[in-house]
Amino acid sequence: MKILLERAKGSPLDIRSACLDRADVLALLSPHAQRFRSLDFVFDYWPNIQRFSEATSGPLPLLRTLKINTIDTTDPPSLPLFSGAVNLKNFSLRSEGIPFLDHFAFPNLTTFEFSVVGEEFSISQLLNFLEALPTLQTVCIKIEEEVLRGDVPPERVVVLPNVKIFSVTEGKPGYRIAPHISCPSARRISLVREQDVDDLMPEEIFPSWNTIGPQYMASTIDEVALGITTTGDELVSFSLSLLPPGSATLELGYGITAEVEDCDEPMFSYGWKYAEVFEHALEAIRTHPLLSNIKRLRIWDRHHFVNPRQLTSMAKEATGLFGFVGSLEELVLDIDDLQLFLSDLPESQVSMEQSTFPSIKGLVIAEQLEDPFDEKCVAAIVGFVRSQHMRGVPFERVVFHTRSPPAGMAERLEPWVGTVHFSEETISKDDQGVM
Repeated sequence: MKILLERAKGSPLDIRSACLDRADVLALLSPHAQRFRSLDFVFDYWPNIQRFSEATSGPLPLLRTLKINTIDTTDPPSLPLFSGAVNLKNFSLRSEGIPFLDHFAFPNLTTFEFSVVGEEFSISQLLNFLEALPTLQTVCIKIEEEVLRGDVPPERVVVLPNVKIFSVTEGKPGYRIAPHISCPSARRISLVREQDVDDLMPEEIFPSWNTIGPQYMASTIDEVALGITTTGDELVSFSLSLLPPGSATLELGYGITAEVEDCDEPMFSYGWKYAEVFEHALEAIRTHPLLSNIKRLRIWDRHHFVNPRQLTSMAKEATGLFGFVGSLEELVLDIDDLQLFLSDLPESQVSMEQSTFPSIKGLVIAEQLEDPFDEKCVAAIVGFVRSQHMRGVPFERVVFHTRSPPAGMAERLEPWVGTVHFSEETISKDDQGVM
């Protein structure tokens, strides 16, 4: 250690430690504290972190990043910790016990990442910490267990004036933090619930619009996007995004998590839960007070274990959504089993009243490269486009994002639509205004 410090000379230092409790090592590091650029405590204990802080109690002018991962619930450390880090910008704290947020004060912090599991702590402790940091620009919070103690009045709301990205992920019982925080300058807000696949489904999968508070309600909304994907250790992840023009994107999420090797049943056996969450997501869309004014509706679905009967039922539910929207500029369908999804929308449905199925100027369809359009899918698309024409509300344009356009697709659609266009560009789930 001594040799390494001598070789570093006057260069900034990045320190990473695990269970550092040796007094001789702390004595070597202490004279170099003013050169610390980052500190990363990996699976450490609060007493060790306290001793490190005491050994480097002077100014820490270069320290910009502090990461702490604690694994115990011992007595609280001394107040405060790392008080010399007045220029700290990034603070990450993951605690498997009481997080002791009231032991930190960083006047110029811009990024705060926080995760807690195991021990109960108060919402007020978290709110007090955030309220003292008006410089924050990014806040990411994850509460992995039911550890929040509801000790704040319902009307308390902490305003974070400069936050641009705000993310909260909660488990049981869900949506206890978000109603107490307002980010008027945010560009992206994400409120997510996560539950294990074996847990009982909650009554409130997506929050009612009254639950999360008026601070998350925009005056207008251009786009509503419902997405279903599988990522990491999640069986399925639902994302309901509301995109106002020129202001914060609000994303409500619900993740069903599981370690694949721990699942006692085949993956497809959980399809009923997938379908139930989908229905809750549609209900959340239907009950939004501004739904009739949206310009774009987007649905993307990357599932892997829903059977055809369930998907057909889900398609019927989605069809019912069109009775609640007004005229649309775009309908974007980015769905694996597009033929099954459109199975309830072909010629047999052309008798639907125009008021039930809205006018849609543009239809956008994205193709997955590993599953190109087959004849059944093509027939379903043509039937859907024709049905709109027969209802008296034809599409002005249809755009396909595909590298392999089916032969004759344009000719089959031309009698029922204004223009047909093919593009090789792919659509990501974050694209807005894809046409």
